[in-house]
Amino acid sequence: MRLGAFERLYETLFAEALEAGEISREERKRLDLAASALGFDSKRVASLETALLAAWESETADTRVEPRSFGHVDPDTLADRAPPTSSAAPRPRARPYEDEAPTVPKQGSRRRSPRPRAKPSGELSFRELHARFEAASQRGALDHQWRVADVLVLRGAATPRQEAFWQQHRRPGPVRAVRGLPSSAWSSLLMHPEQDRTISDVFAVIASASLLGRVSAMRRDGTLPKIDPDSYHDPHTSPVGAVRAIAWSAATLGIRPPPTYVVPSLDSGLEILSVVPPSTRIGARALSGLDPANLAFACGRHLAWYREEQFICTLVPSVAYLETIFGAALLLGAPSVALPEDARQRALVFARAIVPCLEPPQIDRLRDLVARYLERGARHNLRRWARAAEWTACRAGLLLCGELQTAAAALTNEPGGEARIAQLETFWASEEAGQLRAQLGVTIAVSG
Repeated sequence: MRLGAFERLYETLFAEALEAGEISREERKRLDLAASALGFDSKRVASLETALLAAWESETADTRVEPRSFGHVDPDTLADRAPPTSSAAPRPRARPYEDEAPTVPKQGSRRRSPRPRAKPSGELSFRELHARFEAASQRGALDHQWRVADVLVLRGAATPRQEAFWQQHRRPGPVRAVRGLPSSAWSSLLMHPEQDRTISDVFAVIASASLLGRVSAMRRDGTLPKIDPDSYHDPHTSPVGAVRAIAWSAATLGIRPPPTYVVPSLDSGLEILSVVPPSTRIGARALSGLDPANLAFACGRHLAWYREEQFICTLVPSVAYLETIFGAALLLGAPSVALPEDARQRALVFARAIVPCLEPPQIDRLRDLVARYLERGARHNLRRWARAAEWTACRAGLLLCGELQTAAAALTNEPGGEARIAQLETFWASEEAGQLRAQLGVTIAVSG
C-alpha cells in the first residue's frame, strides 16, 4: 500500500481544519499556501477536499474494524483473519479419511491407526501424498520430497523412511532467503486460486482512496488511532527483535516495510493501524514468547495484508461492507451497471466519497476491470474471495517460517484453524510452493 506523500500531508492539514468546525478565512489561507507549496493546482485541491469532506460527512465511518474477542469470531468478519499473536500450541494429529485404509504406515510404524474422518474439499489424501513422495524421490526432487514428508509427519501418517528423510533435511527456524520475492510471484504463485484476480485488481485500484476516506471519517468521529511518536522504531536499525523481523519479512516478501511502533504495555500482537500511511503496532504478545520461526510466520501473515489487492480487508468489518465497496467500484467503472436498488444506494454513498481521490488513470483502469467482470457474466462471491485472501496470508507466513509444523501449531487454536491448516498442507505439497522457494533460493538440494 502506497499513498502519495503530498496527499498524506494535505489530508492531515485539511482534517485539522475541519476538526475545529467550519474552515475560517485564516485556515483557508493556510491551506492555500500549503497546496501551493506542495505543487497542487486548484483542480487537484478541489478534488481532494471534496473527497475528504464527503468522507467526513458520510456514513463511511461505519466501516471501521470493531474490537473482537479471541474466542468469538463472527463468520462475516474480515478485520483480522488472525487472533492476537500468541505462543504456539502443539496441533493434535489428524485422522485419516473415510475412503482410506485405517493404517497408512505399515511395517515398523510406531503410530497407532487413527479413526477416519471426512475429507475436506481440495485436501490431499494419504494415498496422494505417498504417491507424490515416491514420484519426487524417483526424479531426485529433494525439496518437493521433503515438503510432502513434512505434510505426512504433521498428519501422523509418515512411514519410518519418510520421517527419517524429513528429520535429515529439516532446517528449523525461518528460511534464509538469498533474494526477495518478485511482485509477479504473488499473483502467479502465492495467491490462492480462489482469490479471483479481477476482484483483487479492482480492490487494488481503490485501496488508497478508500484509506483516505476512512481516515477522514475516523478523524471526524474521534476514533483515529492515537500514535505516540516516541514509540516509533526504524525497521532497519531497531534493537527490538520483532521490529527487525518485520523488516526482514518485508524484504523477503518484496514488500516495503511499514512504519512500525512498539507499545509493550498493549496486550496485543501485530496490528495494522488505519492511519496515513498505514502502520504496524507491536504489542506485548509479539515482543516475547515467540521463537524466530513462529515470529516469521506471524510477520509474513501480517504483512500480506499490506498488499494493495488485500488491504481493503483491513478497512471493513464484514463481507456486507466489502460488497458495498465492490458495488461502488462497479458504479465508478460502469455507472449504468445493474444493481439492486438498496445495494446501489449504499454503494453510491461510498462512491461519492472516494471518486475525487482517484486519478484519471485509476478511473480508466476501473472501467477496463469492470468491463472484464461484466464480460464474464457479472458473477462474484466475495465471501469466497475474502476466505481465499486469508489463505494467501497464511501461505506467506508458511513461506517465511519454512516448516508446516510451525504454521500448523500457530493456527491450531484459531477459529477455522483446521481449514487453514488443510489449505496449507495442499499448498506445501504443490509445485507452486517449490517454485516460490526456488525464487527465494531456499530449496533443499543435493549436498556436496
